[in-house]
Amino acid sequence: MAAFNQWLKSVLLLLASALALAAGIAWGQSNTRITASQVSAAILASPNASAQLQGYATAIGNLAMFESGGRLDVYNGSCCYGILQMNRRNIATISPPVTPEQFRQLPLQDQVNAWATVMSQALRTSAPAQLAAMTTFDGRPVTPSMVLACVQLGVGNCLTMIRSGRCEGFNDRNGTSICEMADRIDGVTRPPVTNPSPSPAPGTGWTLTPQTPNTALQNCLTDGYGNCMSLSAAVEAGFENGSGVSMSQLRNTIQMLTVAITFLICASMLLAMWRQYADGRIATADLWMGVRQVSMVASIILIVLTVA
Repeated sequence: MAAFNQWLKSVLLLLASALALAAGIAWGQSNTRITASQVSAAILASPNASAQLQGYATAIGNLAMFESGGRLDVYNGSCCYGILQMNRRNIATISPPVTPEQFRQLPLQDQVNAWATVMSQALRTSAPAQLAAMTTFDGRPVTPSMVLACVQLGVGNCLTMIRSGRCEGFNDRNGTSICEMADRIDGVTRPPVTNPSPSPAPGTGWTLTPQTPNTALQNCLTDGYGNCMSLSAAVEAGFENGSGVSMSQLRNTIQMLTVAITFLICASMLLAMWRQYADGRIATADLWMGVRQVSMVASIILIVLTVA
């Protein structure tokens, strides 16, 4: 009997250690951050990246920090996933097929390879090609970040900006221009444009159309591109930016720790009842009743965790 008790203790200790190790690994993975230099290196190593895209490797590293904060598994709450925020339509083009949730779990190089395929094709379209061929635009140098922002905010919108000849020729719903997004990627702060629409010179014959602000969006919570976010998505994004851990990952870690603690408590209770039974202090019926009660409590806790 003493040998059995010692064996039971060893098994319980081994299981508890394994659960603790798994929880620690999950916690460590949830806090892993990719750096801009790692993203740049992945672009340079990607077989799907065009020569032009590889030339933008440094800017793409900065773009990744702007898009996701260096998180591989991030979801913006509306459309886009991963280190470089690919949308569902582009994820659907990956071969072999993966779901958005599976895409979030892919390693850095695989995510970058998929993004590089889409971006290399987009850079060959008219608007980014025109912009990349320019030395300056609207009095400012054309940088890799500006070309990347051109694609990120939509090549059609980028073409509208190019045809206008001004950075403010296109603004998204939050009033952000392609040039302003490029500045955010580069971490550059420029003075705001107080009058983006120029006044017509006398006698030119064209009429300035007044721009009416979209007041319906003034009270809308928005992401970095001016897209409206739900309150729950905004709270989750704020929590992740502040803590470095997404709420879903924190919930999973807490659940794992709760399972481990529940297992230890139940094992301790069962061991105590077995010792009482081995010493002859309780009957077999009492032992089995205690086992059923402990099992019931453990089952209820696990069910609650599963539903939550």
